[in-house]
Amino acid sequence: MEIIFTKGKNRNTLTCKRKDGTLTSANLGPDFPNHDIAHYLVEKKFKLEKGFYGKVKSGMTIEELSDKEIIRNLGSETWLSEIMARNLQSVGSGAAKTEQFIELINWEAQSINGIRVPQMNLTDIEKMKLEFDQLCEKWNLIPENGQLKLIFE
Repeated sequence: MEIIFTKGKNRNTLTCKRKDGTLTSANLGPDFPNHDIAHYLVEKKFKLEKGFYGKVKSGMTIEELSDKEIIRNLGSETWLSEIMARNLQSVGSGAAKTEQFIELINWEAQSINGIRVPQMNLTDIEKMKLEFDQLCEKWNLIPENGQLKLIFE
């Protein structure tokens, strides 16, 4: 699946193009798409097939994945993906330290029934944070109407 972030003057757009050619798209507003980039990285690194992008890849729309009634029933791997993306975003912004990531994930995951936290080590987290920083910097350099494209297998 191809993930396409398009930079607008006051609006950014996320579009996902599945292998069968179908699309789902959402307006991200003026916000920097770092949370969606974080989802991409944690789901790719930890092979979370039922995370946000895995759900999109399997046919759900971005709109459906924004519906509170649907979100409640998405399952533990989807919640793990959300916890991990949110915490990678925190590490990327400096709100948390890289070495706190694993502890934060374990702490937050224990409050949700059924979440199985994957094996993680600090080296992997440091590499993921570096890739996050690089993709965010790449986004910052993209001109208006430009795109950042990522492949999610």
